[in-house]
Amino acid sequence: MSDPFYTPPRTQRPFYTLITPPTTEPISVEQASAHLRVDSEDDLTYIEALIGVAREYVDSVTGRVAMHSHHRVSANSWVGLTGPEFLDTVNLYRSPLTSVTHVKYYPSGSDVLTTISSADYRVITGSLPGMVQFVIDLPTVEDRVDAIQITFTAGQTVMSAVTPGQRHAVQLLTAHLYENRVPVVIGNITAELPYSLKALIEQQKIGGWFV
Repeated sequence: MSDPFYTPPRTQRPFYTLITPPTTEPISVEQASAHLRVDSEDDLTYIEALIGVAREYVDSVTGRVAMHSHHRVSANSWVGLTGPEFLDTVNLYRSPLTSVTHVKYYPSGSDVLTTISSADYRVITGSLPGMVQFVIDLPTVEDRVDAIQITFTAGQTVMSAVTPGQRHAVQLLTAHLYENRVPVVIGNITAELPYSLKALIEQQKIGGWFV
């Protein structure tokens, strides 16, 4: 196998893993409680948990990460990461990108991860999605689903830097989860997301695969 852009027969799309979740949320428990008009303190712990669930859902569906956190994207081929048009550039669909910790790969015929020098790629943080642009000929990799692994940080460090649309989406989804505590309601009708919330989440998407 001599071509680094060879696509194995079992090609899979890249998959994202949350390594370290954020320590803060895009909305506070007080803000969510005020929106829900909840005065009692009995449900505050539950509401706090729902905020995390809502933020994680909006992050993963939109590709736009609210708060500072650590992620990894893995793929079984370079072309699976770059796409067929720009074979030297990887779009990271957990943005805004803050930094890249490392880029690693399994060389063909090896089960030991090798790290690519940071001098061999550029990290582009000012775009959505963030990008990694390689300035070397990409090496041939082993045929495995996690042959290439890019670890990086993304998201805002302060709540006020999160887009208003994303914060509102998290707030509305938190309210929806609070008011619909079971997946099936009267008449066995599933409590689907309201259209306005779906539209708001859709508007926040930056494009690409979200898994």
